[in-house]
Amino acid sequence: MTLPHFMLAVLVTLVWGFNVMVTKWGVDVIPPVFFAGLRFFVVALLLSPWLKPIKGQMWRMVWIGLTSGALHFGLILVGYSLTDHVAPVAVALQINIPFMVLLAVLFLGERVGPWRLAGMAVAFAGVMVLGFDPVAFDSPLALIVVCIGACFFAVSVILMRGMTGAHPMQVQAWIAVVSFPALFAVSFFMETGQVAHAVDAGWYGVLLVLYTGVGASIMGHGGMFYLLQRYPVTYMVPFMIAPPMLGVFFGIWLHDDPVTTKLAIGGLMTMGGVAIIQIREALKSRRQRLTGNTP
Repeated sequence: MTLPHFMLAVLVTLVWGFNVMVTKWGVDVIPPVFFAGLRFFVVALLLSPWLKPIKGQMWRMVWIGLTSGALHFGLILVGYSLTDHVAPVAVALQINIPFMVLLAVLFLGERVGPWRLAGMAVAFAGVMVLGFDPVAFDSPLALIVVCIGACFFAVSVILMRGMTGAHPMQVQAWIAVVSFPALFAVSFFMETGQVAHAVDAGWYGVLLVLYTGVGASIMGHGGMFYLLQRYPVTYMVPFMIAPPMLGVFFGIWLHDDPVTTKLAIGGLMTMGGVAIIQIREALKSRRQRLTGNTP
């Protein structure tokens, strides 16, 4: 990996890791569903040149937009608003990785070896340990909402595997266009004082929305797609595993999240299980590439 590409990978990792804190700050000043809608409105506006029809796949694209955008981020941000802590949310979000593997087995007929099965079991068990820590999650509802939101992203990944011929930025643009009207509609019926809160947040709120939209979505996802097109997945696994760990670090450092025994054990179990799955997936992709088979 060249030095500029390595620096880009590190930058994406830091941007995604710090986005955990930015998201929490955002839902503390702007209602969560409305905040998610603003994020995708910004993305849709900036990526409007990529809004070109995807021939024969637009209904699939709508479902991808709803699951990976409105439902995924909408529920996660609601989860953030239901708890005072950041680090446990960063860990619980990783439940999407084992759930993704489970869906691939059920709907795509993929086979899972003993290592990935073990990783799934450890990751799920780790989230359960977090759930029994009353300090980590102020409310069981927060954990449930975050996990459901994370699982919707896994659903979107399964749907994306059937997409062909679409540029990553084109997909992001459509996700944003599908998501922000849905999120604004839900916010209209379920939240109050959204505009007033956004106005009161001032430039602070604007910067938070821009960070999540431009930084985490466009630059983060765009940068990772760019690198994945040039380097084997095995090279990128450490950079994909690191953001939630950084999220935990930022939560403890900047948000004074308590480091409890259950948080430490549950976090290590979840991240360890996710690492096993990610590494095995990367090795599988590498073997398929070397043997000339398509993943």
